[in-house]
Amino acid sequence: MTALPHVLLLGMQFPPARGSGVYRIRGWANHFARRGFAVTVLAADTDFWYQRAGVLDEELERTVDPRVRVVHVKVAREHLVNRVGEMSWAHANFPRLWTKSHQKFRESIFPEVYSPMLPQFVARGAAIHAKHRVDLVFATGNPYTQYGAAYQLGRLLRRPYVVDYHDPWTLNPLTESDVFSPADPESVWERRIIENAALTVTVNDPLAEWYRDRYPAARDRLRVVENGLAEDVVGEVPWREPEPDRPVRFGFVGTVRADLPIEEYLDGWTLARKEPELADATMDFYGYLGFFTQNEAMIRARIETGVEGVSYRGPVSQTRLAETYAGLDALAMLLPSSIYMTAGKGYDYMAAGRPILGIHDPRNHTTKVFENYPLFFGVPAVTPEAIRDVLVASARAARTQTHEQYEVCRAEALRHTWDLNMQPVSDEVKELIRG
Repeated sequence: MTALPHVLLLGMQFPPARGSGVYRIRGWANHFARRGFAVTVLAADTDFWYQRAGVLDEELERTVDPRVRVVHVKVAREHLVNRVGEMSWAHANFPRLWTKSHQKFRESIFPEVYSPMLPQFVARGAAIHAKHRVDLVFATGNPYTQYGAAYQLGRLLRRPYVVDYHDPWTLNPLTESDVFSPADPESVWERRIIENAALTVTVNDPLAEWYRDRYPAARDRLRVVENGLAEDVVGEVPWREPEPDRPVRFGFVGTVRADLPIEEYLDGWTLARKEPELADATMDFYGYLGFFTQNEAMIRARIETGVEGVSYRGPVSQTRLAETYAGLDALAMLLPSSIYMTAGKGYDYMAAGRPILGIHDPRNHTTKVFENYPLFFGVPAVTPEAIRDVLVASARAARTQTHEQYEVCRAEALRHTWDLNMQPVSDEVKELIRG
């Protein structure tokens, strides 16, 4: 009997974590398992995520394919602690000396705050390989330290490695400018990692072109795998006949990040509520407030400003998305405005089959993703007046939507599943292992 090819996934943000990359790394793990790979995931211990984020998504954890083996690594975290009562004795009593010495230690390993996890992941990966031969190392970030660990494991185990950029490291996608100079350690490390990787993967064509221009030696090894719909989790959102006399229910579902155009949207909402189409309409925000507990109060204050009809409803597990969408008539997709950004939540929004508002600059790559979605209402500019207009247009669409339109929307969503998007790269992974 031939042993299954073994992929070692470096995925610190693995369920029950709730970071920005959790759905993508879960998607890779499940996809590889379904395609006949043995999969081992190196993830941060659950206590780490509970301390950092204040909550775990255990329902999402139950959606991980049972064939996936998860190894939790107790990630070094003392340098991330900012509350005196939780610090070690040396950290609390000599904070400046402790911080300075630990910073030098981190910089000697890798140029990122999570660098102490690099030797931990390398050591654990080598131990796994000793018991069950690893055929390929696959890292998806952030944190970017995982890419350094993939590079080191590739050299140590003499195995190919793949790096999957969920978020760019040396490019700021919001400002669309470089974060570091070519001589900075971050840039030096990234070049080393990408030019030695068997494949480098990213989430959209604009980002892929940026990497190809920056690292021409790796140009032919750049691939695009867009985020996708987890149809096994979201499921089918039931069709409901429009009720023209009932107030329209709008919603945002996803992590409420600090970089979203919340104020602009609420100003547009206030204008739209004066229009007859939005009489008594409601706007509900569902989702975690940022990725870490220290951001929650600030983001909540930006939502709960007393604007009529607007409420914050709390977080929703991805396993309950269909239920949440079913209670809404239209979905507002608030995003930063950048050519390099694509909404991960957009694919789940598609599956709801509802009118969708694109509250972002048209240059955002999400505009292209939705070019074949018939009920997409994008703003020409992120201004209150433009937002008012798409709110009114989407309210009209919600009241007149037909079952045929719903079916077309659902069909478009099913063209963007994780498995369909990932299959070309997993085919190449098989060939890399055979080679």
